[in-house]
Amino acid sequence: MLYAKRWLQLIAIAHIIGGLMLPVVVQLDIAQPYFRLMANEFALSSQQDLLFLQFLVGIFGPTIASWGVLFWAVVTQSFALPTKGAWWLMIAACVVWAVYDSIYSNFYGLWINAVINGVVFISIVVPLWWVRQEFE
Repeated sequence: MLYAKRWLQLIAIAHIIGGLMLPVVVQLDIAQPYFRLMANEFALSSQQDLLFLQFLVGIFGPTIASWGVLFWAVVTQSFALPTKGAWWLMIAACVVWAVYDSIYSNFYGLWINAVINGVVFISIVVPLWWVRQEFE
């Protein structure tokens, strides 16, 4: 159970650090294929449009970081007082985010978001599934 807790806390920390870094990362060359995909899907052509997309994704970083802080708190509290309700709370948080975000992204042709969501969702839900019987 300790490994699952530490893994989930690591994911929370990755969200915090990644979210705080996102406003910088969107400016790097490595992120440009993602923005070209978005620009193509939304039929945007000007450099100003690309800068606006970078701003929108970058400004989302603090939201991702705050989700990481909240997820850290929920994981830490849930493992300290392991109840079925606590386990379902962690599952519900992931399902609400991953399913809705993936459907919405796919609706707008941003399949890469759904892929990223799927990888992160599996990395959270599988460890939770392994320890589900510890939450009584």
